Amino acid sequence: MGSTRTAWHVLLVALLSQRGSRRFEVRSEVPLSAEPLRADYLLLRKSDESSLPAGTLRRLWDLLPSEAIVEFKSIGRPYRRRNLDRLCSYLHLYFADMPERLEQRSDLCGVLLVPSRTRSLDADVAALGLAWDDLGDGYWQLRGAAFALIVVEIDPVAEAEDDDLLRLFGHGEARTREARRWLAQQLGAEEMAMEMQDLEGFDEVVRKLVATLPPEQVLAAYTPEQVLAAYTPEQVLAAYAPEQRMAGLPPEQRMAGLPPEQRMAGLPPEQRMAGLPPEQRVAGLPPEQVLLALPDDALRALSDAYLETLSAEARAAIRARIGR
Repeated sequence: MGSTRTAWHVLLVALLSQRGSRRFEVRSEVPLSAEPLRADYLLLRKSDESSLPAGTLRRLWDLLPSEAIVEFKSIGRPYRRRNLDRLCSYLHLYFADMPERLEQRSDLCGVLLVPSRTRSLDADVAALGLAWDDLGDGYWQLRGAAFALIVVEIDPVAEAEDDDLLRLFGHGEARTREARRWLAQQLGAEEMAMEMQDLEGFDEVVRKLVATLPPEQVLAAYTPEQVLAAYTPEQVLAAYAPEQRMAGLPPEQRMAGLPPEQRMAGLPPEQRMAGLPPEQRVAGLPPEQVLLALPDDALRALSDAYLETLSAEARAAIRARIGR
């Protein structure tokens, strides 16, 4: 699509550089785009048109002239500012280079496929002085450009036409076995997979496929170690009942992290005290309760005069034990 360079081009560069304004730098053969001038898709109307209805984007095809340049903006690489300018430039360059096929501007149109309208797209439409014509169900036409421009919002079109395959290309998730089978077939084709695996957005395609599969099919493709590696220890343990979490752990690991009252809950008194020296067993008890912890022989050694100094409850408990 570039212009043919002649000897006069070289001479003009010399003239402009030598005798042009000193306020400007003159460069020649400058690429005008950071990316190659390559449209995503070109749609060419066949001479022997089929009478079979389209299976996807059903309303689009009747809107198209003999040829259409299509730009697609995906979930992973959404519409960015000035993408509409790029589509318009493709239309002008293609029309200029195809006079034998395109007799008039109405023979060519541009199509922009987006998951949904965005603020950046709306801003570009306004900046170019274009206006939106709502064709219904997610189809739009932009008025005011040199060529017809059609915008297709994938999300509303997929819902309006109940197109489960088209949902894969928008924000929606596939709902039918047909869509799951179709996507798996595309990824299962060796040539297709090799072409896509290094491209931007391949991870999103795989995620869409995984989202259509039941969990047991997804997990069946992994070893237990691979499945567990994707989760934190807390998430793994949350999948088990308490008795399953504790199975096989030594006692000290089962009790680790529990407050003292939870460790002792359910134990009989003799097990709670087991292993403690006498001073720890009675630590913190008031004197009368310490007395009650003494064996009966020690209590019998207490005088009646001392027993009379105790509270009625403690005295009664001791007398009941020693029989006086």
